[in-house]
Amino acid sequence: MTRMHASLAAGRSITVGLGDATLFRYSYGAALPRLTGLRTTAGAELAATVAWTPPHAEPGDAVHDTLTELSATASTATIAHHLRWAAVDEWRSLTASVSGDAWLLLFENTITNVSGRPLPLTGPSLSLRAIAAPSAARSEWQAATDPAGTLVVVDDSANLQHPPRWSAGLSPAPFGAEVVTLGTHKTIAFRYAVLTAPPGSDAPDLAARGRDALTGPLPAARDAARGHLCHGEHTRRGPLHRTRAHALPRQCESRTGGTPPLA
Repeated sequence: MTRMHASLAAGRSITVGLGDATLFRYSYGAALPRLTGLRTTAGAELAATVAWTPPHAEPGDAVHDTLTELSATASTATIAHHLRWAAVDEWRSLTASVSGDAWLLLFENTITNVSGRPLPLTGPSLSLRAIAAPSAARSEWQAATDPAGTLVVVDDSANLQHPPRWSAGLSPAPFGAEVVTLGTHKTIAFRYAVLTAPPGSDAPDLAARGRDALTGPLPAARDAARGHLCHGEHTRRGPLHRTRAHALPRQCESRTGGTPPLA
């Protein structure tokens, strides 16, 4: 049976594969953590990198802190770590799984404003570079192709400003003319599904698979009752941000202990 696997180059990168095929390399120790060498399950390499930066002006370089999870089963591989930027602390998780003839990356993270001042959120955050895709008005998902394969990115319905605008390069850009501010010591979460498939794959079908993946675990009601549910400051009323239950204690407790910040 073909299995998922993940191999670690300590302090530098993690390579995730399926059987004998490499799916991507994640440079978790880089100043800009990113996925490179994206391949389809058949081994065709796409001209794309995937990166996420805090959506505010001058985020600076990332500093890796702690690798909190590195695991693989027959059908999934998961990487999770803490990292620090100039103005925010971040926890992020990347889970790869097989979906038919495609593979799916579930990206989810939380960021906490540690700058000591309100932080305006602007521009895109998730970025897929070197992929030709037009800018687009607000939509739930966006697709792009190159000769090696098809890429689809799906925005979680609980993300701020959902559905987002899309900037060129298949990047969700939810923050436009509206002013959205993340308050001091407040935490906000993002989730995206990225699907990599063979050339000519049906994009709406891939988007549906991504939507299904994003309906995954919600925080338990008891966590919210204890004040462990963190969310950002909205310009509109809407659902609280979903994040995996196991991430909540990590993100809500400060590095020096103490009381979890309440939204």
